[in-house]
Parts: sequence; C-alpha cells; structure tokens
Amino acid sequence: MTVHDEPAVRADQLKEDLVADLMEFIKIRSVYDEKNLKPVQDAANWCQKKLTEAGVKPDHVEQKCIGDPDKNAPLVYATCASDDAAADAPTALLYAHYDVVADGGWQEAWNPRYIDNRTRVQGRGAADDKSGVMMHLGALRAFGGRPPVPLKIVLEGEEESGDTLEGYVRKNKDLFKADVIVVADTGNYKLGEPTLTTSLRGVVAVDITVSTLKAPVHSGVYGGPPPDAFMALVRILAALLDDPGDVAIPDLVREHWNGKEPGEAAFRTEAGVLPDVNLIGSDTLGSRLYGRPSVNVVGLSGPPPYSAPVNQLTATASARVSLRIAPQEKPEDALAELERFVKRPELNPWNAVVEVKKADSGAGFRADTSRPGYAMAKKAMEQAYPGKQVVFTGDGGAIPLVTALQQINPKATVLLIGCEEPLCRIHSSPESVNVGELTAMTDAECHLLRLLNEDRG
Repeated sequence: MTVHDEPAVRADQLKEDLVADLMEFIKIRSVYDEKNLKPVQDAANWCQKKLTEAGVKPDHVEQKCIGDPDKNAPLVYATCASDDAAADAPTALLYAHYDVVADGGWQEAWNPRYIDNRTRVQGRGAADDKSGVMMHLGALRAFGGRPPVPLKIVLEGEEESGDTLEGYVRKNKDLFKADVIVVADTGNYKLGEPTLTTSLRGVVAVDITVSTLKAPVHSGVYGGPPPDAFMALVRILAALLDDPGDVAIPDLVREHWNGKEPGEAAFRTEAGVLPDVNLIGSDTLGSRLYGRPSVNVVGLSGPPPYSAPVNQLTATASARVSLRIAPQEKPEDALAELERFVKRPELNPWNAVVEVKKADSGAGFRADTSRPGYAMAKKAMEQAYPGKQVVFTGDGGAIPLVTALQQINPKATVLLIGCEEPLCRIHSSPESVNVGELTAMTDAECHLLRLLNEDRG
C-alpha cells in the first residue's frame, strides 16, 4: 500500500497528530491588528514550520509581504510537487487563513480542550479557520509530502479584518494561477453531511454620519427645537427596512435560491432566535439567506454610553451600515443605490447634515457547477462520507478573494469546502470543531487530489 493509493487511511492514522497540532495552533492568539503584528507573525512562522515538516522543501515556502511590512500580516506561500507527477497534471491551489476573530471576552478562547467526549476541540479559531489550515496540512502529510498533482498553498493572515490580499492577487496573477482552487473557509450545512458551497453574497459597507449642532448642549436648557443628531440618524436607519423586513432600497438585485433549502426550525435554533420573535423578509428562507440583500448596523457612535448617561443633545452621530448583496450584484452599483437612498429628502425632514463614506466592499460569487472539477469534488467527498450524497448550498457571508481568484483563473474550478458546520459557533463562543469532520474533510481533499491526477485526460 502506498500513500497515493490510500490517502484516507493515512489521514485517519494522522488524526491524533492533527488534533494535537490544532490545539497548539489555537494557543497562538492570531488576531490581526496592524498596530501589533506579533500574534499573526507567530502564526505565520508556525505555518511555515509545519509545511516544511510536512514535506515542502524549505526553499519552496516563504512569507510574502502583501503591502506594508509594518502593517500587513505576512502571506505564507508554498509550492509542492512530487518528482514523479505527470507533466500535464493540473495544479491545485489550496487556500485557508490563519487569523481569527477576537475572543470577545471569552476567557477560555486560547485554552484549547476536548469537549463532548473528545469528539470536538474547543477554542477560538478551532473551526474558522485553523481547521482549514490543518485540513491542507493533513492532506500534505497523508501523501508523505509527495502530492499527486502540483500544489500552491496560500495561507492568509488578514481575512477577518483586512482586504489587502485581494489587491495583491490581482497584481501578482502568476502566483495564483491554478486549474482547481480549494478555498477551505466554509463547511457542511449539517454535521456529517458533505456540502459544496456554490454561492456567496457580496457586501458593501458605509459610514453614515449625521450632524445637527456644533457641539453637544444641555437637553434641559435647549431640548425641543434643535434636532438631536442621533434621533435624526435613527430615522434614516429605520427606513432601510420596510415593515415586512425586506431591504427598502428599491433597485438592488434580488435572486431566488434553488439549491438546498435550510429548515426553519433548525435555523431558528442555530441562530438563537427568541421563541416569539418572527423571522423577517420575503421569499424562501434560502433566498433570504443566499440571494436577497440584507442590512444591519455593525458599529455605532454618538450619544454617551448607557453606562455613563449625560443629559445632552447629541451633535454628531455615526453608524457603520453593512449591506449584504446578491451574488451577482455589482458592489459599486449597490454602493451607489445605498448612498442615493440614505440621502433621500423624505428621510431627513429636519435638514440635518448627512454624509456617507464608503468603508468596505466585496463582490459575491456564483459557481459554475457544470465544470469537471465539481464532479470530481462530489465523488471525492462521497468517498470520504460513505453512504452520504453531496448537497449544494449557499452562504450569506462574503469572501471577496474568491471572486478575484475566479477572475484571474476563468477556466478554473473554484471549490468552497471546509470543516465548519452549525455546531461550530464560529465568530461566537464557545467555538469548536468536530474531530470527525476534520478527518473526513482531510480525507475528501486527499481523494480530490488523487482524482485530479487520475482523471486529467
């Protein structure tokens, strides 16, 4: 038996080492902060070390500066190929990110541990996305550092809070040329159910600032005639949704979802919706999650905090508004529509000064599932999950890098997979990953790489 013949067997044998390394990896507090790069630098060093230990030649793995070395996290970039790989073998690009979101006050975030009878590993980043890094490392180890097709391994350090890599990719296209691209930053719609994510919403974000006074004034002495800036801002924010809860901006793209439809009861439980609270919006639940716009406020400033109230009128108030857009909506079009809507005179009858500034934007993604790589991926995942059938689903989140990779590789198959599933509680606490899912997805990637070599004709 060779590692090329039975990669899944090897992946299962390596499970304990994968879990041990994942726990070690979680201890690195790799939250990206341009003012303190040490945590992400430590994580990048760890990734580079593990790649070489897995068989990548030391001179074939490096840390690339994607912008300002004093502000940007390094990109860990590696290439690897077996000496006996066929000359016409397709190239696979394997992507994941090593940065994580902040602990949010979770005291045990950086203290990894087994939970649920050792079936899950708990800790910040256990699922999103250090499990994706481990999935790629596990596949490399399963092949003994000699993968059947050439690999490009790309591990990012700014996915959660930066956007520099997308521009770097567009300026350095040759580094990211590939025939099949595996983005390990999504997961299965349900634990143990193999899933390919084929749709991502895009996103635009703006800062809306409303001003009514030169400075805050006493609410008893002056309250009444002068408008409070925060109250004026609230009127604008409330208008973004109509009574049924649909985004009220009229000319945005709205798509109907035809793939795997999530169940409402399970969704309510996973999202933590309170028992008597209604879900909002029109069309199917899948359409509302994957194909239609949604809007919410993700940051707010203006009046004094609740913990330290002051009797005064607010002079200036600001809100960061995040608008999720349909997969095929152009971000620049959505941004223009959002700004036009916010500045409608009927939303500002008090004639407050309203400013709108772009904060972020990213395109959505819609996969072409007719490409041969999808058939191979489906077969690979069903081999890793015996007796299960692969389903296609969407994701309401945005990964703008995916669109950039597809645009510079127009004929490539882009696959969105990973070890996440609803019980992981990503971006929340307590975050965890299922050990069986990590092993199975590592198996699936092994099978995919083997199939890419076997079916290249």
